[in-house]
Amino acid sequence: MRKGFPFNYFPLQYLHITLKEIIMMTANLILMIAGLLFLLVALVVLYIWIGKSKPAPIPAQPQKIETFESLSEIIKNRSSSSSDLNHAVEIILSRFGQINSHTLSKYQHLLEALCTHPYTDSKLILRFEKTLRTANPDYTHEIEKALSIGLASRG
Repeated sequence: MRKGFPFNYFPLQYLHITLKEIIMMTANLILMIAGLLFLLVALVVLYIWIGKSKPAPIPAQPQKIETFESLSEIIKNRSSSSSDLNHAVEIILSRFGQINSHTLSKYQHLLEALCTHPYTDSKLILRFEKTLRTANPDYTHEIEKALSIGLASRG
């Protein structure tokens, strides 16, 4: 092979392209690649910026209506946590603290269930019992009886 094979094999004068035209084509090619690279970087930055600017909307959770029955189910549920028990007792005492002859048996069963719950503590039981007794002095004997049955079954 001869020295400078590819360039000597096809001399530029036979292609009818001057050196100036080759330099212009090379410059245009470099500018086009740089422009496309800039466009690609701009599109990636725009995609990232749009993705971060619109966080997914968090759906508002409807507030749960707490009834005496739903709060009683929390206390009767053996897997309810201690904080769930405290919340249920607090709401029952603040909203449903008045006992009448129709609801006396419900409160008795509720106090017994609270006494036997695995995640309850003595402070919670005594607060529930004491608040019920002070709010309902007519039913003191029945509340104390339910407390003694619950504590006896706590074992």
